[in-house]
Amino acid sequence: MISLVAASKPGWFPRLPNRSFLSWALQQLHIQPYQHLLEVGYGAGHLTEEVARALRVGFIAGIESSIPLYQQAYRRNKRFVQQQLLQLHIGEPYELSYPRHYFHTVYGLNLHLTCQNLGQEVLRLANLLRTKGRLVLLLEERRDEVDLHKLASNLLEDFHIAGLTGIRTEHPSFSPDNSLAIIGFKA
Repeated sequence: MISLVAASKPGWFPRLPNRSFLSWALQQLHIQPYQHLLEVGYGAGHLTEEVARALRVGFIAGIESSIPLYQQAYRRNKRFVQQQLLQLHIGEPYELSYPRHYFHTVYGLNLHLTCQNLGQEVLRLANLLRTKGRLVLLLEERRDEVDLHKLASNLLEDFHIAGLTGIRTEHPSFSPDNSLAIIGFKA
């Protein structure tokens, strides 16, 4: 089960991602028209909004386990929901009813993948991808949380185990030690 930061800390509210980080995160997704995208842990919907603006034509689904964050994201992205560009869900990724191999890109921003079998969760996300689809996990280190580089090392191994190829990490120039993206492609 994927635990989102917001779900794991009562009373915790996500820090607003800065504009530079959001812009960089958007670049990592390589959004093209008519794509189907899944955002795991959309939080208050800041990145979701940027992705919807960039996509314009296609489909975005989002899954979040926190009802208050769902409410914030819905208010922020109501116009995209009404345009049927976006569907926001509450729950866990394994509860989604989309078919396997449906999404061009599955991504998450500041997720904490804390479970007994991290590889199994990465495999579940990879199974939602179409052939040549991309899994993009965007991570930003914060105080009192797990070591970003240790988590990245574990995730790189799990990307390999899940059968993803072309696996790489990207670091933003404005914060190379505190932020990174892990990207892999489904063969």
